[in-house]
Amino acid sequence: MFILSHKKYQKCRRAVCCAAVCLACIMSSGCYLLPDEEEVLAPPTVKASSVSYTTVTAKKKDLEKKIVATGTVTAERQYSLSYEKLSGTISKFYVRAGDSVKKGDVICDLDTYELDYQIEQTELNLKKAQLNVDMIYESGGTQAQIDSAYVDVQLIEKDLEKLNAQKEDSSLKAPIDGIVSSISSIRAGDNVSPGQEIAMVIDTSALYIAIKPDDLTKFDVGTKVQIRINENYYDGEVFMNPTALAEYQSQQQEDHNAVDDTGISYEADTVYVRFTDDPPTESVGQLADAVLVLDSVKDAIVISNNLIKNVDGEKVVYVLKNGEKTAVTVEVGLETGSQTEIVSGINEGDELILK
Repeated sequence: MFILSHKKYQKCRRAVCCAAVCLACIMSSGCYLLPDEEEVLAPPTVKASSVSYTTVTAKKKDLEKKIVATGTVTAERQYSLSYEKLSGTISKFYVRAGDSVKKGDVICDLDTYELDYQIEQTELNLKKAQLNVDMIYESGGTQAQIDSAYVDVQLIEKDLEKLNAQKEDSSLKAPIDGIVSSISSIRAGDNVSPGQEIAMVIDTSALYIAIKPDDLTKFDVGTKVQIRINENYYDGEVFMNPTALAEYQSQQQEDHNAVDDTGISYEADTVYVRFTDDPPTESVGQLADAVLVLDSVKDAIVISNNLIKNVDGEKVVYVLKNGEKTAVTVEVGLETGSQTEIVSGINEGDELILK
């Protein structure tokens, strides 16, 4: 343990006493060791900045309230082509899918090598039988002999007529003016059977689209519409809707002799629109819009619906006037799902505040 000597102890004691006396003198004289308190400054003045708005200029334009429904361009009549009774080997195709054809154009031919031989042989037999009739007549044969020989001629003529019909039927022909919409996977050299589909031809003179609009009541039979394909418009007319379809089906059930020759498999809750002018034939299979205009205005101030606010039961639009945001009460006219006609309250050229 560390023990201070007596002399060192006395020196430390005197030092502590001196320090205490000095501290008391300083405090009694009003002097402090702490720094003087700084002067409190006034907070800086901040100048308010002007508010900036995003605006759009009110302009005049045409506005239409319309219903738009989409369907696929389809032909009312489509013809599946096949050999009804004949079978054989395809010798040649004359068309491809997408080609336009006229009624009577040949789609393909069957190989008729053996048939041609039979026709040639029968033609020779016919000449022989006709000569025989002449010989009997010239040799003074009886009428019975002449009649018998002539019957042989008629029988051969019937055979030849049948063979020529088979020759004619060996060519598969287009039944209408239209387009070859598809050709089966059959190729030249392949065998086909009776009833086997070879090609499909569509009648492009009667095209329609089937649509399912949200409001079916607007599409009465006879209603005029515009059919839009890409950016092109064509005239159209409603020719079948659910009400008319119910009546049509009822009549079909009552009249057992009635034949449905429309070529269309009608569906409920569907509206059918026919082209009344000539659309491009290549439009078959494309999507098209049926556009029904319910109401329209021209050269009116039209603004976006989100600019119109309801304030205390009134329709209000905020306009920038002299740099200030000003609420203006407006009267509206024709309204669509995204735009509204402004009848009064806003003038062309006003700056409307977006945000």
